[in-house]
Amino acid sequence: MSNCTNDFGDKEQSFTPPSVDYDSWKIESFKKIEKILYAMIDSGDKPLALVLEIGHFSPLFSKKELLWAKRNIDFANELCAKIIKRYKKLVRIIPTVLINNLDEEDQDLSNEILHDMIKDKKYINHKSVKILSERNLKNRAYKALKNDPTLSNSFINIDGKAYLKHDEYQNDLAAGFVDESGKIIPRCGLILTSYISKIISLSKQRLNHPIKTDIVFLSFSQEYHEYKRVRLGVDIYTQTQKDISLSPIVIHWNYDMNSCLISYRQKEWISE
Repeated sequence: MSNCTNDFGDKEQSFTPPSVDYDSWKIESFKKIEKILYAMIDSGDKPLALVLEIGHFSPLFSKKELLWAKRNIDFANELCAKIIKRYKKLVRIIPTVLINNLDEEDQDLSNEILHDMIKDKKYINHKSVKILSERNLKNRAYKALKNDPTLSNSFINIDGKAYLKHDEYQNDLAAGFVDESGKIIPRCGLILTSYISKIISLSKQRLNHPIKTDIVFLSFSQEYHEYKRVRLGVDIYTQTQKDISLSPIVIHWNYDMNSCLISYRQKEWISE
């Protein structure tokens, strides 16, 4: 395993387990994730919310996406079992799925596929999973940019793209486009920021505590570019909103290559 501090100021761990067997790989992955996850939960005020972003999927699943989704849901279900056994009601789990949908028909199809995959799961089930729409989150991002000056003024326009104003970010991933009038058109980074805002609202409802809420956010990404977008969404939110205690863990793994990348932040860094 190698440890490093990257440009985001967070801690990043990458590892490749010794075995290419999937079951062995999963056991090794559990060990790495549990250690970080338990430390974050133990340091937070109880009860707290654990929000799982099980994955973000396109409406028409490819065979590769279906296999990844099934394995990921199995993994998340087992992780929930461990968390509940260890913490009981001190941790309220909120599983979510983000659908990259284009229209109502696509969303209905995605919901049907996902519900079929979770029908036999005890913890990741029909009642508990919140399915969120990329289209709706994009609309929420538009409204947030219009109504929140702190958010809208947090970007710099470089060649028609909106980058987060942050010295360590190095402008390597845009949060949106900028039109001729200077209006920001949200892309993945801002859509993920809108997602973060939504799950915080869900967490406050779940904990019945509208003011202060500790949240541990665990995100699973299939592709490396998705991993980067989720981290960008977290960065935008934590740089512009100071009303929440959010401890993010963003994971990217590649089952084929038998590798895993984990990025996580300590509260001290988030509050700076």
